This record gives sequence, structure tokens and C-alpha cells, in this order.
Amino acid sequence: MQHFPTIDKLHTDVLEEKYGKISSRVLKHNREIREALLVDPKGISRTYALTFIGSNKDKEIEKINRRIKNGGAIGKEFRKSGYSIRKNVLDVFKIKIPQWLKKEFRINQNYAKSRLSEFYAKKLGKNPIIYGIVTEVYSPDFRKPVINRTDKSQIGAITKFLEKIGFTKEEIWRRLGDENNYEDVIKRFEKAKRLSKKEISQLRNKIITEIESPR
Repeated sequence: MQHFPTIDKLHTDVLEEKYGKISSRVLKHNREIREALLVDPKGISRTYALTFIGSNKDKEIEKINRRIKNGGAIGKEFRKSGYSIRKNVLDVFKIKIPQWLKKEFRINQNYAKSRLSEFYAKKLGKNPIIYGIVTEVYSPDFRKPVINRTDKSQIGAITKFLEKIGFTKEEIWRRLGDENNYEDVIKRFEKAKRLSKKEISQLRNKIITEIESPR
């Protein structure tokens, strides 16, 4: 299994290489939260995706969001509109799978691998934007619930804390394109990661609350 792609290649691309055509079954989509299952041609869910949607006011982004709300996959809809995509990984962790999701995954295992990322998109001539913070919970059939060295190496800091210590979104975008390379400013980067810890912990709690909510 290839490592998580952070530049342009989509999660759905990887799923389709293994399972065939993937569709998005929307469970919830309001101004703040999108909840969806990525489902293969047999009707088996291979990923549960929870997105905390950002407050983008751009008219084009609003159009893309409407298509996503109507069942479009996030990455595919941005790519259709000419955007490049990068992902700023914030955390990789194991999560207990609730019974309802076990049924969707059609598995008996108790734990799944989860990844929390800021979804960056950029169109030529425009500044990069963050559509939202996306959590992907993978079926153990697709990705085993093991956190490896590459997972850990991809973990970065929340953008607002990177900006707080002087990085711009343009610079963050560029560094994401260089495999999240902050080696030349490692002390500042590590400080942003420390500042991010509390908020990431809060996000994990929100994710657990949402995934365990009654169905």
C-alpha cells in the first residue's frame, strides 16, 4: 500500500486503484460539517470522511461546495474546477470503530487508522485556500490501523499557528509541495506544532463525539 499522498493525488484516486469506481454517500452537509462515506461498486464503505468546513466566501468555492453537498467528492470537485490540491497533515491516530461503521465497512475489527488534514486548494493566479479540516477514517481492509514512520514524518502544524509565527499561506503551500520541508526553519516549525497540540486534541474529541453519535 502506497503512503498517504499529500500533493495533487487524491484519496479517491488511491481507493479507485484498488476497488474500482468510488462514489460519495453524503450523511450530513451543513455550513459547518460534512459527513460522508466513500463507497465502492459493491456498496462497501472504504472510508468515512468528516470535514469541518472553513468560512470561505469566494463565489467559485461556494459553487464547488454546492456540488460537494450534492454528492461530489471534495478533491474531485476542486480538481474539475482547475485547482491543485495539497494536504497539511495535522495528526494520524487510531480510533475505535462504532458498530454502525463496522456494518458500513463490513468488518469485525475494533480499531481503524484515522488521519486529520487541512485541505489546501490553489488555482493558478490565486492565493491558496483551506476548504476545511478533513478527517479520514479508513476501513482496516484498506489501511491497517498501524501508525508508521512516514505517517509521523508527515505531521505538521495548524495553519493559523504557522501564520502566527510568520509563515504565509503561500509559503506553507510551497513547503507542502516540497514534502512538508521545514528543515531550514525547524525551531519555528516545532514551535507551531507545540502551539497546535491543544487544538488538535480538541478536534480529536469533536471527531469522536461526531462518529459515536446515535444513528
